[in-house]
Amino acid sequence: MNGQCKRHKYGLIALSLIGLAGCQSLPSPEGKQPPKPAPAEKPDIKTPSGVVITPYEREEIQRKKMQVIVPEQHSKQQFEDGRQLPAFQKLMQKTQLAYKQGKWNEAEAAALQAQRLAPQSAETFLYLALIANKNNQPANAKALAQRGLSYAQTNPMKKQLWQVILKAAQQQKDQKTIQQAQKALKGL
Repeated sequence: MNGQCKRHKYGLIALSLIGLAGCQSLPSPEGKQPPKPAPAEKPDIKTPSGVVITPYEREEIQRKKMQVIVPEQHSKQQFEDGRQLPAFQKLMQKTQLAYKQGKWNEAEAAALQAQRLAPQSAETFLYLALIANKNNQPANAKALAQRGLSYAQTNPMKKQLWQVILKAAQQQKDQKTIQQAQKALKGL
C-alpha cells in the first residue's frame, strides 16, 4: 500500500502542476478587452523659421459647455474704498479745511496721506486735482481727475471731476478734451 500512496501522491502533485500551468496559459474571460486603436499620427507642422511643431492631444482636457449662474446683483455695486476709516475721514476734513483756507501744501499733504489709506477713493483724487489746478499744473490736474473718474461711484463726484478736467483743458487750450468734458457734464 505504501507504493500506491506514493504513486497517488505523485499523481496529485502532477495534476496540480498541470492545472497551475494550464491556468496561467489560458486567457481569463473577464480580462478580454478589444485592443485600443493606435492614436492617429498628426503631421508635424514646419514654420518658416524652421521650427517643427508636433501637435498632440491631451485626453484629460475636454471642452464642455458650462452654464453660468449669475447671482442677483444690485444695480449700483459699491466697492470698499476705505472711506469709512476714521483716520481717512479725519485726514479728509483736514484737507478740506486747509483747501478752504488756501493752504495748498498742507491740503496736498493731508490728501496724499488720506490717499495712502484709501487708494481707490475718488475724493482724494478730486482734491489733489483741485490743488494741482490752483498750483497752475493743468496737465497734472487733468490726469488726477481722470484717475478719480475711474473710482467715482456717484454722479455728483463724477460731475466735480469733469469740472476739474474742463478747467484744466481750458488752461491748456485742449479743444478735444474741452468738448469731451462738456459732453460728459451735459450727460450727468
